[in-house]
Amino acid sequence: MSGSRLSHETVIIGRRVMILAGAETPTGRDYTVTTSQILADGVHSLFQAIWDTAVDPDACLRKNIPHLDADGRVILEALGSGLTDESAAKQLGLSLRTYRRRVAELGLPR
Repeated sequence: MSGSRLSHETVIIGRRVMILAGAETPTGRDYTVTTSQILADGVHSLFQAIWDTAVDPDACLRKNIPHLDADGRVILEALGSGLTDESAAKQLGLSLRTYRRRVAELGLPR
């Protein structure tokens, strides 16, 4: 699963024909159709590599997702802001030790 928006779709038909859709523009979209075996095989191998390493969505949904309270969300937002631990702790009115303890309680890899 990916949360990324894909602005260019690709359709591979029988590993022989490939349709590439350009990004949406004010004037519409451009499409490219190719029967180049080298291009189709290259894009197919990229897709296959991603598919082979993808996480099963059902497995993600079955996980025990911990409850994230309001304080946890604030800490997560601070982590996502790119601030140093020292700056985030100061901004939240916490000691550095308390901030780092709360980050550790979230169980996120650091």
